[in-house]
Amino acid sequence: MDDFHVLSSEEVDAILKATQDKPIDAKTNPLGAKEQETSQLNYALNAINDLSRMEYEKTLIAFLRKKIVIKNKPFNLGQLSEIIKASQEKNVYIVFRILSKKDCYGMFIAGLPILHQTINILFGGQVNKEDDSVMEVAGKIGPIVSEKICLLCLGSFANAVQEFGGFTFELNKTSTLPNLTSNLNMEDQFYCLDTSVFFDEIETGIKMLIPEDFFNEFIRAKMGQMKHRDKDFWRSAIKSQVVDSYVNVSVSLPDINMKISEFMSLKEGDMIPITDPTLVYVCLNNLKLFRALAAQANSKRVAKIVSQI
Repeated sequence: MDDFHVLSSEEVDAILKATQDKPIDAKTNPLGAKEQETSQLNYALNAINDLSRMEYEKTLIAFLRKKIVIKNKPFNLGQLSEIIKASQEKNVYIVFRILSKKDCYGMFIAGLPILHQTINILFGGQVNKEDDSVMEVAGKIGPIVSEKICLLCLGSFANAVQEFGGFTFELNKTSTLPNLTSNLNMEDQFYCLDTSVFFDEIETGIKMLIPEDFFNEFIRAKMGQMKHRDKDFWRSAIKSQVVDSYVNVSVSLPDINMKISEFMSLKEGDMIPITDPTLVYVCLNNLKLFRALAAQANSKRVAKIVSQI
């Protein structure tokens, strides 16, 4: 029998049930009720932050068909005017409406660097870290691409908070000037999810601004109905099982370009010319992750990692 296995849904439910036996009791809780609520809110925000990062990465990779890396900074609560002021680079600003029990408005901010790289990839270009040229103005296509990215990220964020309640959304207005955005008060408090998007070694960024009232409705109301549970326990248990699981990794030769007519006429015994057979790609689920060299170490044939894609 294997020493490690991925936890089944039944096992996860059993772990959750074991940690949900005792409800919160302010009398026995070493923290006061207010401190406990703040602690739970921060924990919920951190969980949503992690889930949002994973959803962002999965969605944007599928959209761009290119491996990118997403990193989120912790949620920051502040006035809308201060958050916008801190965004020094040129941006496209999108106001969106969250449709829930109590409708509210938020803002999505896309910097021109991420628009430049996204448009470049969508139109068949390549990411080049040596290229210092970045679009100076959004033009006509900038807002269009910004709205698409905004919709993808809003959908990802909705998936990240679905534990606390579902919501739908719609775009309200797009502008390159933040002072022209309607339905928003510059003095209102917003939680800012500041996200870095890495195209190879090039760092770009987007920001999702969610009104404080949204979290009051979804998280604080939900916390009042939830029993106390130490999520760190089962989260660590699941991670310890997953990291010891096995995945199938494949190694493939570089891609070969040939005419469709030549491909369709292939038959047994035909030979296809290839480049250096020692140059290979290491793939996971058909996704190329590393460049490698086919070699031999002692009596074993190996693939030596050269660089990450």
